[in-house]
Amino acid sequence: MGTPTRRKRVAKPPEERRKDIMDAAAEVFAGKGIADSKIEEITALAEVSKGTFYLYFKTKDEIAAALWERHMDNFAGVGEKILSNTDVPLDTRLVDVLESLCRFALDHADLHRVLYDGAGAQAVHAATNERLIGMIATAARGGVELGEIECSHPDMMARALFHGFCGAVTDAITGFAPITDDEVITAAGEMTRAVFGLSGSASDQGGSQE
Repeated sequence: MGTPTRRKRVAKPPEERRKDIMDAAAEVFAGKGIADSKIEEITALAEVSKGTFYLYFKTKDEIAAALWERHMDNFAGVGEKILSNTDVPLDTRLVDVLESLCRFALDHADLHRVLYDGAGAQAVHAATNERLIGMIATAARGGVELGEIECSHPDMMARALFHGFCGAVTDAITGFAPITDDEVITAAGEMTRAVFGLSGSASDQGGSQE
């Protein structure tokens, strides 16, 4: 029997290697929680050595904080992509953005739960919320000015709408209230249409169903 060959480690750019480690940590943390996860589990999944892990992150808490920032950036990116697409009518974008933000949060519920209480997470969460509320309010104000939507207080309505569904999503994620994902997403579209004086159903508006 010949000597077993050792798998040759593939050289990757630093950013790609960092992403591999973060992706592995996200999977491990979502399944076991941060406290019960081991760095060895992350490195095994990422196919890197512990030494390589420590080149990028000093502790589990540090990589958890980086994951939360990435998660929140991706969350904000959902809203930015939808609202910036001016080829789509504004009323459709406003409905789509609330539905899609709810869907994103629900689809990533396991990771959200384990990262939400980390050090500094609340400040990142609050900043991301303000960023999204600002995007929605700006879009709504523009629609009011052009006569495309009806809303007396677009800034306040954007804030109330966003925080209302953040709360509903949190209740769904934690199981605090007996509501389903579909109920939250459907209600987000219905409430958006009511708040901004829009007409039609979700299918009429052409909202995304990713």
